Amino acid sequence: MRLKYKLLISYLFLIFLFSIALLELIFEVRHVSYSLKQHTLYDINSIIYLSKQLQDLEILNANYIVIFIPGNTSAKVVRLEKARQQYHAGWQKVKISLQKASSDFSPAKWSLGTLFEKLSRSKQNEINSVEPLVEKINQEWLKLDQSIKKSIELVRKNKLNQARYLRETAALPNIKKLRNDLIKLNQKIGQYSIIRTQNMASMVERTQSVILYIELALIFVALLSAFLIARKITRPVETLKNAINRMAIQDFSVTIPNKPNDEIGELSSAFEELSLRLKESDRFKSAILSQFTHEMKSPLGSIKQATLLLENSLKDQLNPTQKRFIEIIKGNYSTLQNLITTILQSASYDLGNIQLKYRRVNVVKVVTEVLINLSPMIKEKDLKVNINFSAKKIEAELDVEKFKEVVQNLLSNAVKFSLSGKTIDVRLSERLSLLRLVIKDQGIGIPEKEIPYIFEKMYRASNSEKISVKGTGLGLYIASQIVKAHGGQIKVKSVVDKGTAFTVILPKNRRIAEEGGWLDA
Repeated sequence: MRLKYKLLISYLFLIFLFSIALLELIFEVRHVSYSLKQHTLYDINSIIYLSKQLQDLEILNANYIVIFIPGNTSAKVVRLEKARQQYHAGWQKVKISLQKASSDFSPAKWSLGTLFEKLSRSKQNEINSVEPLVEKINQEWLKLDQSIKKSIELVRKNKLNQARYLRETAALPNIKKLRNDLIKLNQKIGQYSIIRTQNMASMVERTQSVILYIELALIFVALLSAFLIARKITRPVETLKNAINRMAIQDFSVTIPNKPNDEIGELSSAFEELSLRLKESDRFKSAILSQFTHEMKSPLGSIKQATLLLENSLKDQLNPTQKRFIEIIKGNYSTLQNLITTILQSASYDLGNIQLKYRRVNVVKVVTEVLINLSPMIKEKDLKVNINFSAKKIEAELDVEKFKEVVQNLLSNAVKFSLSGKTIDVRLSERLSLLRLVIKDQGIGIPEKEIPYIFEKMYRASNSEKISVKGTGLGLYIASQIVKAHGGQIKVKSVVDKGTAFTVILPKNRRIAEEGGWLDA
């Protein structure tokens, strides 16, 4: 799949994720709003209906009293009958309203449904509390209704005394009870309405918090999804970048696994092909360079012999200028000879051909000899050397010449990259079967990102140009190969403009070096 299609699908996925979450939030908010509005409406209607019911009860009572006053009895009976029917209809409406409030109540159907559990419990408590009172009021009304109906019949039969007696003994107590119970019911519904309003306010706050949490979770999921998608897309790029960094230090054995089927995968394949060709070119270059330097040894030998013969045969006849020219020829010959030897060594080390000639030696003496050889350079730069040997004699089985080369390379680098007047620390110690050499300078240091590459062939730190130090970039490579051949390790710690410390750890005898596994990698 092409990279642009991958990005398009990723964007569409994130848009879909946001859309689903936002739609659910919209449904949740609408459901919360609808539920709160319905509960509020039920409470208001119940209070209004009960207030009107009390008013209807007083009208009914007034018309009930009026029928005993002398006058048009038929009209009075009609008004009482109408008041009775009005109260009965109103009471039926109150009961229906209370039943509807009970039956229509339901928690939210979406993920925020648990928010209404408290409200549900409050409503259920209210229903359980008012149901007996409603039933009591209903029974009282039925008794009062029967008394009124019977009183109307007695009045029509002109039995006013019996009707009045019935009102005083049966109807009037029922009216008082009914009035008191309706007031109690109204008060209870009012109290529950206040409690439920508080619960609703709490639910609204909690809903807002949940919506906020959902939004934060949505943002987190979106960021996580974006990160994972970006990671999947950019991981091949990081692999490709690492491969480029390896090529920068002349490591052409690069393979890029799990290449995606897109433009980056095509670029990775092309890069592998380039790496293969560069590897072949480097192998060819090394072979040509090795052959070239080998062929140069013969004419250099001739130059050396001719220079010595010329110097010996004309020793007394040479003027100062001619002697200086001969010294320049000899110095350049030595420099060129050392360079050729170094190149040939690195070529042989590339193939792992390091032949070690072990012998038991006093390492303190070897390090001291190297320091003496470098003393002119040290004195020229006015450097101070702090020497710290844990003992006067520390013996180990080593290839002396190659170990000298390691010490020479590390110490000469410390001298070259140190500014005048600075200090070099040389520490040599032994512990059990290990030999430890530390050479620390106060030089220009090595950039942190370049430290993993300094032991690669031909690599020179980018800040080495500050002090114009000449070199081939092979010294540390050869030193590291010699240390590895001895079964040891070479480590480095460095801070730019503060200095560098090289630590060489070697086994003290050949058996341990050959067995290996004595030191963690």
